[in-house]
Amino acid sequence: MNRRSAPRLLLLVAVLASVAWAGTAPFKVTPIVNQDGRVLASFSAPSAFSAEAEHAMRSGMLLTFTFTVQLRRPSTLWVDRTLAETTVMSSVKYDSLTGGYQVSKAHDGRIVASERKVREPEVVRWMTTFDQVPLNGGEPLERNAEYYVTVRLRTSPRSGFFLWPFGHEDGGRAGFTFIR
Repeated sequence: MNRRSAPRLLLLVAVLASVAWAGTAPFKVTPIVNQDGRVLASFSAPSAFSAEAEHAMRSGMLLTFTFTVQLRRPSTLWVDRTLAETTVMSSVKYDSLTGGYQVSKAHDGRIVASERKVREPEVVRWMTTFDQVPLNGGEPLERNAEYYVTVRLRTSPRSGFFLWPFGHEDGGRAGFTFIR
């Protein structure tokens, strides 16, 4: 290998790694700013419903997806500022006697919906899709400023090495500019 091909090889590896990483992003996040200037986040993560999650659900265990949704403002010199944060959860429990699924959704610890589902695709959609989750910040958005919404997922029950202190979390992110 000569001196000219080493930088090209390094560039090729970096591009392939970024394409592979971007291709595995399991979340689609859509921030929405309503007429009042409040931010709502809609998101879906169907690929988060893994084979392990499906196995846990079919065993009759309570399966819970906990999503942490944050509204943040980027900073050039310091850590990005969190303007608002909320937690939403979806859970499912399979009833082997009836063959149905009891599903529920919670927002900041309060149950907001509970239903009974029969088909598994409906359960996956229920567990992995949230529409217009409000992000209530204390201060109004600044005009012509950049913001972004992040969504992180934590699954319970967890799989893997239980003594490891750092959990693996999946997530997504979408940025926007507030123009008024």
